[in-house]
Amino acid sequence: MSEKRFLREEPLPEEWEGRRVGLLDALCYVRHQLSLGRGLWFTTGAETVESLFVFINGWTANSQFNARFNEGQDQDWMDFLDWLRDIKKELPDEGWHVKYLRDCQGDHEQAARKFLDFVAEYVDLMRAAP
Repeated sequence: MSEKRFLREEPLPEEWEGRRVGLLDALCYVRHQLSLGRGLWFTTGAETVESLFVFINGWTANSQFNARFNEGQDQDWMDFLDWLRDIKKELPDEGWHVKYLRDCQGDHEQAARKFLDFVAEYVDLMRAAP
């Protein structure tokens, strides 16, 4: 006999209705879900920092392949990566997910939170800019 699972579907944030949602917005949403006690599985489908890395790669690949529909969508993501590398010195060649997992002694959620905290810091900085 197979095990049955019941999932509750959550509505997306109201402020997303009728507008383009960028990757940084989605990552802030993931961070918020973690703050509510939901695991990474809630948005990435697994409990590993690699699932977040794959989520991001999937998002960026989709944006690239649909560039004519998502014009300029990746620029804020690229600017974030430049900031993470140049200002924070937190974008190593081995990949942020590898470094952060090591920094967090193998704790996947803590490694994901570390990355998502940088996303939130950057978004707050950009929103505060005139």
